[in-house]
Amino acid sequence: MSNILVTAIGSFSADIIIKNLKKEGNYVIGCDIYPKEWIIDAQNVDLFYQSPYANNIEEYVNFICKICDMNKIDFIMPLTDPEVEILSKHKKRVEAYGAILCTSDYETIQLCRDKYKLPKFLAEHDIPNSISTFLLDEIDVKEFSYPFFAKPRSGRSSQGCMLINDKTDFQYIVEKCKKEQYIIQPYIEGKIITVDVVRNETSGMVSSMCRRELIRNNSGAGLTVEIFHDIFLSDLCKKIANVLNIRGTVNIEFIESSNGYYFLEVNPRFSGGVEFSCIAGYDVITQHLNCFRDLPIIAAPCTHKMIISKKYEECVTWEERNDK
Repeated sequence: MSNILVTAIGSFSADIIIKNLKKEGNYVIGCDIYPKEWIIDAQNVDLFYQSPYANNIEEYVNFICKICDMNKIDFIMPLTDPEVEILSKHKKRVEAYGAILCTSDYETIQLCRDKYKLPKFLAEHDIPNSISTFLLDEIDVKEFSYPFFAKPRSGRSSQGCMLINDKTDFQYIVEKCKKEQYIIQPYIEGKIITVDVVRNETSGMVSSMCRRELIRNNSGAGLTVEIFHDIFLSDLCKKIANVLNIRGTVNIEFIESSNGYYFLEVNPRFSGGVEFSCIAGYDVITQHLNCFRDLPIIAAPCTHKMIISKKYEECVTWEERNDK
């Protein structure tokens, strides 16, 4: 049994991560920026702490170190992009308390989060199918065909993404956004494909589970998906994971168009829909943990096609009773 700290337990992936870690007999400590009464999964962990915001870096890192020290944490699993990036940058400081940070290295995470540098890096390593990507000041709008897509260079959860349909939309981007913070890509119509990818750095084994997002919310999370197996896509994800030196689990997104798959981005963390892979027969959470405790990972099953839907459920987390 291990003591495992899971951060941001109000996020989409937290429920299955906590369930599967506890199923293994681990002692799970959770934290989130909101009070316990506001977070469903705060009721499901063995111990809960309210954390400071990760953008207050010094306070946040001190908080994580204190939790590790007080609870003899063995492993830390951050669930959101800012936490992954900040903790990986301060890895030595955090791991001085005996905990192992379950993320890729900081340089890898920085590259994954830079949506301008990443496709260029992949192209330099002979990995095809990336979408042409430009900074705002690199394009001549007169030569660019509408519509096209604009998004933050280091964005997350589809925040700030915009479809640019005409000159008015483009002018808004130019006036409201710093040029170096936004990237521009041709608009490609198609379904979003998300692949949960696990790579064991020691053995070099890479395994993946693919899903086609049939219904997707405005935050970029799949609500209804189709699980499928595709050898070409799995091989492509393996190449990407190897050249980036991924450690543990990430999710890689593609657009499936009439011309095939186009690489979109790598999110260096669990996907919000990681439970879909678990339901389909691949326990991504345990495989991720095995990558950091020197255990082998198993290959994802070549599952049959299936459609899986997510539902929301209301729970009472606190109440004031006036019973006499």
